[in-house]
Order: sequence, then structure tokens, then C-alpha cells
Amino acid sequence: MVTKHRTVSRVVGILEYVVSCPNGASLSEIAEHLDAPKSSVYGFVRGLEAEGYLKENTAGHFVFGLGAHTLLASQATSLVELATPAMTTIGSELGETVTLAVFLDHEVTYVHSVPSSQRISYNPEMYTRRPLWPTSAGKILLATSENPELKTHVLTSENLKAETLEAEIASVRQRGYGLNISETAADVSAFALGLMIGSSLAAAITVGGPNVRMRPHIEEMVNTACSAISNSGLDVWDFT
Repeated sequence: MVTKHRTVSRVVGILEYVVSCPNGASLSEIAEHLDAPKSSVYGFVRGLEAEGYLKENTAGHFVFGLGAHTLLASQATSLVELATPAMTTIGSELGETVTLAVFLDHEVTYVHSVPSSQRISYNPEMYTRRPLWPTSAGKILLATSENPELKTHVLTSENLKAETLEAEIASVRQRGYGLNISETAADVSAFALGLMIGSSLAAAITVGGPNVRMRPHIEEMVNTACSAISNSGLDVWDFT
């Protein structure tokens, strides 16, 4: 597993926090989020501002600058752009929240969501790193990875028994999708399908909602989601 670099992690943490704040974030808020002194965060923030990746608005909050938007816009075939048509179709047909999850080493983060049309729904927090376990998307990565360090990390950080993890991985491979029944949030079920770009696992599309609506129809909903993804020209990860 790649070792994190403290400076890089600090810069990435600043950018990820700012993008998660609709109205931007103040220097104090950024420092509090990173649990670091304002004096140490100040240089990073001003450096990112000088490079055009952050911009201070009239309210004194930092938002994404032109440099960041230019970099993102250059990716004409970004994951979000590729996945949105399928996600929109899935959301329309199933009526539940559909989310795009990307993997960051031994973590997962949600980068795009199509909200549910239901009054009562599941709305995951966006742009926030979270452990792979027990998310349905994280289980997809664990079931596709051959990296023993990844499993070791999950076993250690989550205090899991090896047999529990291996049994769940076997189930994901047999079913073809990741499943989370009330493990992350009470009364919420979610399933995830691996999204392939070329021959690689690029991300996961998840569908989540209240148990009462999800659990009786999981298999049917999975089939609907698979069809929508295939019809959009993308491929679902095949464990067979």
C-alpha cells in the first residue's frame, strides 16, 4: 500500500473540504476541519490561492478557483460525465438515491448523487472520505482487489475477524454486487455495482434507501440498474 505524504495529504484535505462546502470555507473552518493551527494551514491555503486552485470570495470564504475548474473541465470524459446518464435512468426507474463512489487507496468517497424522488430517502454525505468497510461500494473494491495489504488494513482498522471479511468477499463475488443492510445507517439498505472503464474497476454506482422499500426488491433493483448501465454504454464489473 502506498505510504501517505503528510504535505500532500494536507493539501488534498484542504481541497476536499472546500469542495464539500457549498458557500466555501473560511480559514478558521479549514483549520478546524484539519485539526491544525491556523498558522500552519495559512501557508497551504495562500499557496493554493496563488496557483489558482482556491479563491477568496467577498465573504472571506475560500472556494475553488479558475485553476481547479480548468483542470477539471479538461477531462471531457470524466467519471461523473460518463456515469450520469446511467445514474439518472436508475434514479428515475427505482426512485431511490443513486450515488457514484470512487476509491482512494483504502477509502471511498462519494462524488456525485442523483437524489431520490421519495419523501423519506437516504442522502449520503458527499466528498467525505470514509472507510471501505462496511460500505457496499467498499465491498466491491475488496472483492476485486488482489492486494493483501488492503485486506490487512481493513481487518486491523475495523477490528474484523478474517473469516467475516472472507465470507463477505465470497458473497459479493457470488452475487455480483456489494450489499449493506443497516451496517452504516440504521434502517437503510444499499447495493453497489462495480463500474468498469476498459478492463479496470473505475468506481461503483450505489443505490440506497429505506429497508422497507429496498430489501424486498434487491435482486429486481440490481437487474434494473445493470440494464441501465449496460444500455448507457458502460460495463458492470463481472466477477465470473
